[in-house]
Order: sequence, then C-alpha cells, then structure tokens
Amino acid sequence: MASWGRERRIEDAPLLRGQGRYADDLRLPRTAFAAFVRAPHAHARIEGIETEAARTMPGVLAVLTAADLAIPGSVTVPMPVKGRDGTPIRPVHRPALAADRVLHLGEAVALVVGETAAQAQDAAELVAVNYAPLPAVTHPTTALAEGAPQLWPEAPGNLALDWIGPNPEAAAEVDAAFAEAALVARVSIPIGRLVVASLEPRAATAVHENGRYTLHVGSQGAAGMRQGVAAAMGVPQDQVRVISGDVGGAFGMKSGNYPEYPALLAAARILNRPVHWSSTRSEAFLTDNQGRGSDWTAELALDAEGRFLALRVEGLADLGAYLTQAAPFVPTGLVMMCLPGMYDIPRIALRTRLAFTNAVPTGPYRGAGRPEINLLLERTVEEAARLRGEPAADLRRRNLIPPARMPYRTAVGTTYDSGDFPRILDTALQAAKLDTFPARRAESRARGKLRGIGLACFVENAGVMPEEPARIAFAPDGTVQVSINPVSSGQGHGTVFGALAAQRLSLPRSAIHLTAGDSDRDVPGFGAVASRSAMTTGGAIALATDAVLEKARPIAAGLLQAEAPALEWREGAFHAGPAAVTLAQVAASAAERGTPLDTTAKVHAPTTFPNGCHVAEVEIDPETGQVDVVAYLAVDDCGRVLNPMIVEGQITGGVAQGLGQALTERVAFDPEGQLLSATFMDYALPRAEEVPPIRSLHIEVPATTNPLGVKGTGEAGTTAAPPAILNAIANALPPESAARLILPATPERIWQALRDSP
Repeated sequence: MASWGRERRIEDAPLLRGQGRYADDLRLPRTAFAAFVRAPHAHARIEGIETEAARTMPGVLAVLTAADLAIPGSVTVPMPVKGRDGTPIRPVHRPALAADRVLHLGEAVALVVGETAAQAQDAAELVAVNYAPLPAVTHPTTALAEGAPQLWPEAPGNLALDWIGPNPEAAAEVDAAFAEAALVARVSIPIGRLVVASLEPRAATAVHENGRYTLHVGSQGAAGMRQGVAAAMGVPQDQVRVISGDVGGAFGMKSGNYPEYPALLAAARILNRPVHWSSTRSEAFLTDNQGRGSDWTAELALDAEGRFLALRVEGLADLGAYLTQAAPFVPTGLVMMCLPGMYDIPRIALRTRLAFTNAVPTGPYRGAGRPEINLLLERTVEEAARLRGEPAADLRRRNLIPPARMPYRTAVGTTYDSGDFPRILDTALQAAKLDTFPARRAESRARGKLRGIGLACFVENAGVMPEEPARIAFAPDGTVQVSINPVSSGQGHGTVFGALAAQRLSLPRSAIHLTAGDSDRDVPGFGAVASRSAMTTGGAIALATDAVLEKARPIAAGLLQAEAPALEWREGAFHAGPAAVTLAQVAASAAERGTPLDTTAKVHAPTTFPNGCHVAEVEIDPETGQVDVVAYLAVDDCGRVLNPMIVEGQITGGVAQGLGQALTERVAFDPEGQLLSATFMDYALPRAEEVPPIRSLHIEVPATTNPLGVKGTGEAGTTAAPPAILNAIANALPPESAARLILPATPERIWQALRDSP
C-alpha cells in the first residue's frame, strides 16, 4: 500500500478555534472543586493532621484524609518483571492519600473540596500536618549505599530488582569473547531525570451515580485507565467508566493511574456530587511521572579487524518512591529489545539494578528505554573508533547487519523482520554532505567557533503489546463509525485512521467518524503507547474493513441477482456488469435482514523495529560554551509511510525533545530531597529558536509482521537526537574535553570541560 500523500490534519481547525474539549473544560452541574495538601518533605513520618481550621472556611464541603476514603487498593500494579533469581518484582502499596509517612516531595496527604477552586485552595493551606522529617535519598547510587535509609521492607537495601537479560548463560560467553578481544571500548553515561511538561497539565472530574463511577480524564487509552482506577477503588471494572476528550500531550506520562484519581472518585461518592481537580504547573513538577533517571556503563569488545565480538551493559535505574505500571519494564525489557542496534554483535550480556528513591516515581516517557541504550551504544561505538584511529562511519559500516541476513535473530532473542541498514547509513552520510564537512569546519574556525558533526544509528522497538481491536459499525444515515481504543494526544489518529478506513472501503472521507476515549462505547485495547498505534490499530482497521467487504459480498450478490465471486468491487460499490449497489445500500439491506455488517476485528502485530540514522551538526562558542545545532538530518525507516506529513511531524517533535535532553533539561535535588528545578525558571525546556530546521528523509522497508507493513515512528527523534548531538559536540571538542561530557551538555559544562583540558 502506497502512502496517501500529504493529507492535511483534520484535527487542527477546531483546536485552533478554541473548540477543543480538554479535561479542564468540563463543568457538570453541581461540580465541586478539589485541592490537595502536599508534603513539603521528601521523606517524613506523619504524626498528626489538623483539619478543623480548614473545615470552617467558607465554601468548604469536605476535608478528607486517608482514613476517610476507604479505598482498599494500591494506585498502581506493576508489570511482573522477574529478577535474576526468578522472583518477580514485588508491588509496594501506593495510597491515594498518604497515611503514616510520605516518600517523595509533593505526595498528597489530604484532599479539600470546596464550592470553588479558590475556596478549596485557601482551605488547603490551613491544613496543618505534623511531620517528623527523615533522611532522604534521591539518586539510586546513594539509595543502594550501605547505611542508606530503608524505604520499603519488600526491598532490602532499597534494591527493588536485580535483573539479568537475556539469559544468565550469556555472561560466560561474553566473558570469553572479552578475553580474546584485541580492543575494548568502555563508556559510562549518567542519564538524569526529565520532566515531561505536557502542554496540558493533568485534570479530572469524578462522578459517582447509581453505584457507578465515571472519571473524565486525559488518558492515552480509556480501557487501560479504567483497569487501573477500578483496581485502586477495589471494584469490578464494569463499575467504572473512563471518558477522555482532547488530550494536550501525553508522551507516556498519561498512560496510567495516579493517586489523585481514586481520591477524587471517593470524594465524589462521599459528597454525592461531581468533584473536579486541575493540576497547577507546580504540582505537575512534583507529581507527574518523570522520565529516564538511570546510569549506564557499556563495554564493547572488538577483534583486530575492528569487528564487534561482544557487548556488556550494566545499568542502575531510579524507580522513585513507588512503582508505576511499566517502570520495571523500561530499563530492563525495553532496553534489551533495542540491542544490538544496527550492529551484528553475536554476544550480549545485560544487567540492570532497579532502586527505590525519595523522588516522584519514574515511568515511560517518549522513547522509554530507547534513548538511554542507543545513547550508550552510539557513544561506545564512537569511543571504539577513536581508540582504533579510524572514522566512526567506517567502523559502523563494517559491523552493520546486511539486508541478506533479514530476518535477523539477535543475541537477546528478538528477531528483526526487515531493514536495510547499509542503505540507511549511506543515505545519511551522502545527504549530510560529510565529504565537505572539513570546509564548513574551517569556515567556523575562521569565525572563532568550534564545529562538529555527529551521527547516530539506531534501532528501536515499537509495539510491545501485539493485540489490538477495532470496530466498524454502519449508521442508518450511511456514515461509518470506526471505534478504536488509543486516545490521540497530537498524533493525528483522526487523520490517519479515518483516511485508512475511507480508502479501504472506497468511501468519502466525510463518511467516516472515528471514536475513541470512552470505555463504555469504544473497543478495549492497550492504548496509544510504544509507537504501536499505526501497526496495531491500523492493522485492526485493515482486518475489519476486509471482513466487512467479505460479509457484504454475498448480500450484494443477492441484491444484484449475481454470483458472489463474479462481483467486482470498485469505487465504493459492487458491480455486476452495468448494475451496481453501493456499500451503504448493502449495509442498509443487511441491517433490515438482522445481519448487520458491523464488525470487530483484532490484529496480532508483533513488535517491529523502526530504525534510522540521524546526523547533527553543531557550532560551539569556546568563550561561553554555547552550543548551536546548525543542521539536523533524519533518515528513518518506519516501514510503509501512511502519511508523510504526520511522520515528519512526529520526527520533528521527537528531535526537539531529544535536543532538550541533550542540551538543556535537568532535574536537580538538594541533599534533603528538595526539588531545585521546580519551575520553568529553573528547568530549561528548549525554545523554538534552539531547534534547527530538520530535514527528514524516509526509506521504506515494509514490516512483514502486520497487515500495513508499518513500523512506528513516534519515538525515533527522542531515540536518535541525544547521541547524534552529543557525538557532534564531542567531534567539535578536543578529545580530553569530550571525555568529560555528561548530559545535559550545558554551556557551563562545555566551558568547564574546555578549561580543564591540558
């Protein structure tokens, strides 16, 4: 299937006119407003809560503590990742409101409900909590150190999991390969936490009516959110309905349940009226799941000819105070599935230790493990090339997996179904004009600037959860409703999936109505995560349209008094010679007979492996350390491109976020666990002027594992940009200065690295 051209997004016009409906826009009759009382300590015992002064404030309807909620469940249930001894990670109980202690700054200890948001907030400031501060640890290294404060009895020494992948036997084979190696390259990279900072902060309205809960909330999938909320409330899923409207950015952060949601539902039940809460930006810094947060070391063994023999990776991951659903899987399984990248590395050993700390929990954030491991791998390849004294592009080319070996079984047990890695690399090098870079470097030097070029090859994994349904239903007016589960937060689902259904059914685009975001109305599924929607939801729509046409054919044959196999399907109608019936006519006839064409189909689309090579070019002012990314090229293989404009938008947005990780963004704590980067005055998101024009090229090597041949592209930019930019900076600096670089490569750090060089 070819791409459909640069069809314009249908979502944008109403949003630009202010006609969107986000979680904070909903105002139901009799809505009350909530404010949370949050802990000012990263670690403390709660020795008492005084609420009387708050209760007497004007407009206050309730002041609730943990004892008032009567919620039996934990807020989150983690994925069952197993440690090196086969024991799965043990869940720790995360309450909706803290009762005996707080484990991170900003943890909610009480909930105030008022007639207005201002009244609730004023009263919340009068709730007096008696805290007994305790020592805090905000980095996994200090959390695992001897004598560190113990956070959970379920995790002695704060070690939540000691994980080895892909199998314990691999370590001995890797050790043997290293013993025979002619050269070993070693790199260590600390990767700090990132604030997601979605444009729309979290917000929710909770309702309890007729013994049933409804939560209006921004999510990445209503069905998944319902599952988490129901578990936290201790009720069956059919007693909970989740409705998600427009979502202003998610990036993984809005994929799961949070403590505020069951607390709001309990308040709605207690007060018998809707309760609304909207996070402030300050609350978002303190309570939204954060991304990344891990330290990594890699060793790469090479033979005398510069061929890769083995890779050894060790990681230390920061879980925060509690476990979010996917947090254990990110630095373990997701990291592993990105290896060995584009390279033929026959032996791989991987170990990750996961630690609890006194910080807000980490969770999936755009890329979710891919940026970490690809940054580590690409910096290690660069180091190997430096040690060998040869161009890094030559070393990469020598070790690429050739197309003739596809499907390729990796050393970690995954299978790359398709790819043309040499073509990707050669296209990137040619398009980036690597051969004329020395002239550009000389021109920069004449202006007193340092210039560097860096490239990053990558393979990521897209999909994770392979099954996803879609439903097609025909309305009496001839329109078609396509029901899916993933909720769009900017990806353009309406544009892409609506066009897909219209094309496959040969219907006008205006006849397709896409629905998502209502757990009662829409099909269940896994949600818009892991760059999976195009391959899974798109694949399910493709199967459903095929099934609809198969159902329709015998009915059309009856209407045309013809043999079903002889019918020709074209231009939205079944044809038998000069006679024809439209799909709408067939659907109407089928409905009259009691055999409607409505169809639900479920696809099984195994993980795909998007890949590419990005090239960044930078200029550095040696007097200030300021870095300017002056050129950026992205060459990507995301399989069949359904809509080039959507794909380029995804890559551009991902690169901008990856640039932030590489150059500006940093979460910082003081020794007591206080957050030093708690506002946009202190946490530096990249500005538009800092993001260069991004040239995007596509090489389509269709996936063989799903009906559309797509691979996913939502996380390519965040995966490739940090290593491409850091490699460019390292290329611009003297080797001694480059060796001192850590993320983010701020002007201060670059300036200091230049000054410290001999």
